[in-house]
Amino acid sequence: MFSFLDPEEARRLMAAGAIVVDVRTQEEWDEGHAANSILIPLHELADHFAELPQDVPLLLVCRSGARSGQATAYLQNKGVNAHNLGPWQRNPDHQG
Repeated sequence: MFSFLDPEEARRLMAAGAIVVDVRTQEEWDEGHAANSILIPLHELADHFAELPQDVPLLLVCRSGARSGQATAYLQNKGVNAHNLGPWQRNPDHQG
């Protein structure tokens, strides 16, 4: 089980420039996503690692929090300031 970043802490990090990365599939993204998030499916994360900013925190989301937890662990092992926000609806920018 993965632990999730508190939404208020996420809001604070986002105000300071953090980026929300959604690691769901394109199909899941098309069904709904929060504003101001970017899509990089989990299975493509390693291929796009060099494109990710290294100077701001990354907040990872998915459907349930499991894939975002895997992505968070991967990025943290690479030295990235990454946090598991959990299900994408927990994004403070989500309207719905």
